[in-house]
Amino acid sequence: MRLEGIHHITAITGDAPQNVNFYAGVLGLRLVKKTVNQDDPTVYHLFYADEVGSPGSDITFFEYPGARRGRAGGGMVHRIVWRVASEAALSFWEERLRGEGVDLSREPARLRFSDPEGLGLELAVVETDDDPLVAQHPEIPAELALQGFDGVRAF
Repeated sequence: MRLEGIHHITAITGDAPQNVNFYAGVLGLRLVKKTVNQDDPTVYHLFYADEVGSPGSDITFFEYPGARRGRAGGGMVHRIVWRVASEAALSFWEERLRGEGVDLSREPARLRFSDPEGLGLELAVVETDDDPLVAQHPEIPAELALQGFDGVRAF
C-alpha cells in the first residue's frame, strides 16, 4: 500500500533517558516536547521533530519503564526510513553511528541500523521537491542532517 505521506510515527520506549540521548543527541532531532500520555498521565510522551515540529518529521514515544523489546508482526511497522540529501550525508552518518557503537549496514543510497531498543531505522538518499525538515544540532551540519520521513516498512 502506498500512502501520500506520514504525519507522525509513535512507538514505545522502556527507557526515556536513553531514548532522548539517541534521538536528540545522536540523530540530532529536536526534543520538541515532553508531556504525558493523555489517556494515562503516569506515562511520559516524548516528541521529536525538525526545528519547528513539522508534520512529516515528528516521531513520538510513550515510555513504559522496563518494557521488553517488541517484535513486529503482521501489519506492524518494523523500520522507519528518513530522507538525507546525499551519499556524503550517509558517510557522515555511518561514521557518527559507528562512533556511538551502533551496528549498521550500508548499501548504495541506504544505511540501515537499529535504535538502542531494536527499532529498525534507515537513512535513504531521496531526491524530492519536498522541503527538508531539519533540526539544528551543533554537531550535525544542516546539509547532512535528517530531512524528515521518506516512509515506513511494515510486515
